[in-house]
Amino acid sequence: MIRKYILLAFLPLCLWACTEDEIQPYHGEQYLRFQPLEDSEQENIAVSFNNYPTDDEIVVKIGLELIGIPFEKDTPYKVTVVNDEVKEGDIPNALPENYRLPESPVFKAGMTEDVLEVVLVKTDNLKEDVKLRLRLESNEYFAGSMPLFDQMEIVFNNVISAPLWWKGDVIKLFLGTYSRKKYVDFVTFSGISDFGALSTAEKRQAALEFKYYVAANNIMDKDDKTGEEFPMVIPVD
Repeated sequence: MIRKYILLAFLPLCLWACTEDEIQPYHGEQYLRFQPLEDSEQENIAVSFNNYPTDDEIVVKIGLELIGIPFEKDTPYKVTVVNDEVKEGDIPNALPENYRLPESPVFKAGMTEDVLEVVLVKTDNLKEDVKLRLRLESNEYFAGSMPLFDQMEIVFNNVISAPLWWKGDVIKLFLGTYSRKKYVDFVTFSGISDFGALSTAEKRQAALEFKYYVAANNIMDKDDKTGEEFPMVIPVD
């Protein structure tokens, strides 16, 4: 009988505790991390202005992930630039004139994924690779990030060379021998910077349209070494 009364005495306390648990809001910590790159073996984001010959700026979009409950309002987060000590043989840090970060980045309300947009700026000093390493920092809204996912590195340059896709059938069947002027003229006319990603039919169509444009406007080619001009040849039929 005594045991029964003891249990009944504890029952109101249990009900009160359960009620308190139900009405308490969740106060967990939110973390932010960079999304892993699609290629698991890729260590950084690689960009070359050589592949965008008509652009002086390139926008790089970096995926972000929220760990925790989404926010009800757009929420500020903090990203900083890490300037490593550069030893002989290392890739130098990018200069501030070569990039722009958003002044007040926010993670969008109700979302678990968002995008950080970084603007790369082409200048004459990009004759070799430079690196821009970014790090997510804690602030009053985010507890921080996660090890291995708190940093992201962009390696970029403006080394002038033929794009990797300009070889083989591109030379024989479509655009002919590479020159910087032909490449710039083609991208300016077509808006296509990655010709290699097109299907065979799309390559032929794009090359034919460029060929007609060259003929109609008497576009000349230029030798990259001597600067000598000569008729531009587009072999596609």
